[in-house]
Amino acid sequence: KMGSEQAAEDLGLKSTNFVGPASESAVAEQIEQLNNAVNKAPSAICLAALDTQAALDAISNAQAANIPIVGFDSGVPDAPAGAIVANAATDNYAAGGLAAEKLIKDKVTDPAEEVRIGVVSQDATSQSIGERTGGFIDRMRTLVGEDKCMVVGHDKYNKAVDEAKVIIDVGIPATVDDAACVTVANTLLNKNDLIAIYASNEFTAKNLVTANESLQVLGKDKVIGVGFDSGAIQLDAIKSGVLAGSITQNPV
Repeated sequence: KMGSEQAAEDLGLKSTNFVGPASESAVAEQIEQLNNAVNKAPSAICLAALDTQAALDAISNAQAANIPIVGFDSGVPDAPAGAIVANAATDNYAAGGLAAEKLIKDKVTDPAEEVRIGVVSQDATSQSIGERTGGFIDRMRTLVGEDKCMVVGHDKYNKAVDEAKVIIDVGIPATVDDAACVTVANTLLNKNDLIAIYASNEFTAKNLVTANESLQVLGKDKVIGVGFDSGAIQLDAIKSGVLAGSITQNPV
């Protein structure tokens, strides 16, 4: 919002209008907002689509009305050709790798006993979440040594390695709702060999923090946690020492 308002002022635009749904799971609310925006016939629309498939009809309507759309984050890969005129995006794969670099500790590279690194990922279908998760896993395996590190928890990421001492354990909730995600985070946090955990976006990070409230296993000299994004819950968790830090985009 700050960035778009500053750009509008710099470029001499008459006005901008910033709207957003209550949460990242409120897809229907965002689609309604997008349809309303198209109906107002603006000069352009900037869109951070929560569900790229659900947004396609509205995007087609915008294109028919000659309203250019600029995408944010992953954009809309299946949008009609020419509907998305540009895309402002983070390299999510590299960002996930950065999380691994910030998270890794000396005892991970050659542990005396088996250790586990948890990953809480929102889903297995979103491009941006998949890149953040895959980037983390691939970079962590490179840092640890691919012959020493196996991946379990989900068919999309599983990699079997005989006698591996480092286990990357991926948890993905069955549905994108807080209760399901807290359950996944709880399962990982309850594993005795867990030494570190990564949450791939705001949704998973906040639910990781919620899961820890009853367990109290995250923190300095405990299980090291790293999130992604920069919501209030994450920022508070970093300030209080529950999370070591978060990988954060530069949206302005």
